[in-house]
Amino acid sequence: MPMRELNCPGCPGRRSPRQYLCRTCWFALPQATRVRLTLRDGRALLRLRQLHQELAARTPLGVIRVGR
Repeated sequence: MPMRELNCPGCPGRRSPRQYLCRTCWFALPQATRVRLTLRDGRALLRLRQLHQELAARTPLGVIRVGR
Protein backbone atom coordinates (compact mmCIF):
# COMPACT_ATOMS: atom_id res chain seq x y z
CA MET A 1 0.00 0.00 0.00
CA PRO A 2 1.56 3.35 -1.02
CA MET A 3 2.25 5.97 1.63
CA ARG A 4 0.05 8.99 1.31
CA GLU A 5 1.46 12.48 1.47
CA LEU A 6 0.37 15.12 3.95
CA ASN A 7 0.42 18.91 3.87
CA CYS A 8 3.60 20.50 5.15
CA PRO A 9 2.84 22.81 8.11
CA GLY A 10 5.60 25.18 6.97
CA CYS A 11 4.50 25.75 3.37
CA PRO A 12 1.89 24.69 0.79
CA GLY A 13 4.08 21.70 -0.12
CA ARG A 14 3.65 18.03 0.73
CA ARG A 15 5.49 15.80 3.21
CA SER A 16 5.47 12.09 3.97
CA PRO A 17 3.75 10.86 7.16
CA ARG A 18 7.08 10.18 8.90
CA GLN A 19 8.40 13.71 8.36
CA TYR A 20 7.69 16.84 10.37
CA LEU A 21 8.15 19.09 7.32
CA CYS A 22 8.83 18.81 3.59
CA ARG A 23 12.51 18.60 2.59
CA THR A 24 12.67 22.27 1.57
CA CYS A 25 11.33 23.50 4.92
CA TRP A 26 13.36 20.95 6.89
CA PHE A 27 16.64 22.17 5.40
CA ALA A 28 15.60 25.82 5.92
CA LEU A 29 15.68 25.20 9.69
CA PRO A 30 18.94 25.90 11.52
CA GLN A 31 21.13 22.80 11.81
CA ALA A 32 20.94 22.82 15.63
CA THR A 33 17.13 22.79 15.43
CA ARG A 34 17.14 19.88 12.99
CA VAL A 35 19.50 17.90 15.23
CA ARG A 36 17.33 18.51 18.30
CA LEU A 37 14.16 17.51 16.44
CA THR A 38 15.73 14.16 15.52
CA LEU A 39 16.51 13.24 19.15
CA ARG A 40 14.30 10.49 20.55
CA ASP A 41 14.06 11.09 24.28
CA GLY A 42 11.58 12.21 26.92
CA ARG A 43 11.54 15.76 25.53
CA ALA A 44 10.92 14.87 21.87
CA LEU A 45 7.20 15.66 22.01
CA LEU A 46 7.89 18.98 23.74
CA ARG A 47 10.31 19.96 20.96
CA LEU A 48 7.75 18.99 18.31
CA ARG A 49 5.13 21.14 20.07
CA GLN A 50 7.60 24.04 20.12
CA LEU A 51 8.13 23.62 16.38
CA HIS A 52 4.39 23.67 15.71
CA GLN A 53 3.92 26.73 17.94
CA GLU A 54 6.61 28.58 16.01
CA LEU A 55 5.05 27.57 12.70
CA ALA A 56 1.61 28.71 13.89
CA ALA A 57 3.13 32.06 14.89
CA ARG A 58 4.59 32.29 11.36
CA THR A 59 8.15 32.51 12.64
CA PRO A 60 10.61 32.39 9.73
CA LEU A 61 12.05 28.88 9.42
CA GLY A 62 15.63 30.14 9.55
CA VAL A 63 15.24 31.46 13.09
CA ILE A 64 13.17 28.70 14.72
CA ARG A 65 14.85 27.25 17.80
CA VAL A 66 13.62 24.40 19.99
CA GLY A 67 14.78 23.33 23.45
CA ARG A 68 17.40 20.73 24.18
